[in-house]
Amino acid sequence: MIPTRRMRLLQRRMLTSAQAMPEVSSTQRRANEFELAMVSGGDDRSVLKAETQTNKYNVSPWPTDAVFRGSCTCNPPTQRGYLAAESLYYDKIHNNKYKIETYSELAQDIRSRLARVFNLPKGTGVMLCPSGSDAEFIPVAIAQALSGQGKLIANIVTQHKEIGAGSAPAADLRYFSKLTPLAGNTQYQVGTRLLGTEDEQILPKIIPARDVDGIPITADTAQVAQQLLDENNQIDLILAHAVYGGKTGLRDEIIPSTDKILGIVDACQGRFTNSELEDWLIGAQNIVLITGSKFYRGPPFSGAVLLPPSLMTKLQNISNPPPILTALGDFLSRPDLPLPAWQSSLPAQNHNLGLALRWSAALADMETAAPYDIILAQTWAKQVTNLVTSLSDTIELFESNRCIISVRLRPHPQAPFFNTKQLRQIYDWMTTDCSKAFDQVPHLSKSQRVIAATPCAIGQPVEVTPTTGVLRLALGVDSFDAFAKKPEIALLDDQTALTKLSLLASHFDFLSSSPSSD
Repeated sequence: MIPTRRMRLLQRRMLTSAQAMPEVSSTQRRANEFELAMVSGGDDRSVLKAETQTNKYNVSPWPTDAVFRGSCTCNPPTQRGYLAAESLYYDKIHNNKYKIETYSELAQDIRSRLARVFNLPKGTGVMLCPSGSDAEFIPVAIAQALSGQGKLIANIVTQHKEIGAGSAPAADLRYFSKLTPLAGNTQYQVGTRLLGTEDEQILPKIIPARDVDGIPITADTAQVAQQLLDENNQIDLILAHAVYGGKTGLRDEIIPSTDKILGIVDACQGRFTNSELEDWLIGAQNIVLITGSKFYRGPPFSGAVLLPPSLMTKLQNISNPPPILTALGDFLSRPDLPLPAWQSSLPAQNHNLGLALRWSAALADMETAAPYDIILAQTWAKQVTNLVTSLSDTIELFESNRCIISVRLRPHPQAPFFNTKQLRQIYDWMTTDCSKAFDQVPHLSKSQRVIAATPCAIGQPVEVTPTTGVLRLALGVDSFDAFAKKPEIALLDDQTALTKLSLLASHFDFLSSSPSSD
């Protein structure tokens, strides 16, 4: 049951939202020219479904007033980000869509703004890419530039199944979607090597995030790398990943780069401090993968690869571009790469204006937000954990990692926890007004019916054992700021999301057979 004061706040919020929103149903709202441009230049994850105008994560390319705790999966743009990208579109893009010079200026502006937001060390390289998955192609190209063509490169990828589904295939230069950012639909099969890279020597080493019991696997990546070198003297260079916050927030130990090992920090979730970032780039000499489309609340998807100044200097002194760059023309454009020698390997006409718009939206929030605060994240997590405990009949805390809370659900205490297929159904219901489906449930209170009617966006299911999954609540940069300023009001959203999860879990069988919940 929701406390009376919080119930009044929720009802007031819903009334204000209803007054502010135009009187048009979600099925009537169609993406406009700007919104279609913003979702362009991605892969199948960004494609809008015709009937709902949402992508595969049930997210639309315009702001929503739904309770939002889904930044670990996919974001609708914030109001600030949407207006910033819309202004950019009509001011600088609308009448110059096909001029490569426009995108070159935008790409350089994004690099400069990222350098200011993160206070990047002087000389840090910033390469842009459509997503965190596409980012995986770039370290392989860097390795080839350093080692030379035909050399064997090993690539250690950790936290498999708790990083983007496309990350492991991309780390082996394989297609992870039939839709590529710059070529659109292709005839290539998902899982096959990029055209022209079939003979490249890459040895992938994939390490899962958890064992069969759901226990995190603490990967000693440095030891794994040494074992690979001991077993195969043909390996010239090892790319060694450390994921700093996967889907459930697990964090690996950072591996310093050496002559034989090039460390990579996958920080695509974005839940790190500027001090940590500087340590990775300068102290550990690691490549860092980031996105603007998780914690920073930019629309899906926008990626960047940060290069330590020392590595950037090495690459600038190598006159011949890595040959595999010619295979990346469906993913990257010349302005994305601040290395003139590399740019010549990509088609001159390519540009990704959708990527520029998405980074513009993300940066609008990144530039106005307070720096990430670990103590504040822990404070929020502790208070949300207390809320979970109060709903223990149907919800159980699985893990809490910084500002990602993972929970397991079941219909009652004696039942097994739901699997990922069942959780996917609950995830879909969470984003909709489910109140009509509960019309035949007489014992539901007024407050529960209000909750059932409230759309809530959370993190999509993650499989943690072969038979069990979790759903996630995660703060984004906007809700992080909201919690810092008015924690009681921000926690109302967490209370609402958890109460709706409990309501859906306890009535799962009924809802599964109800046509109103389809």
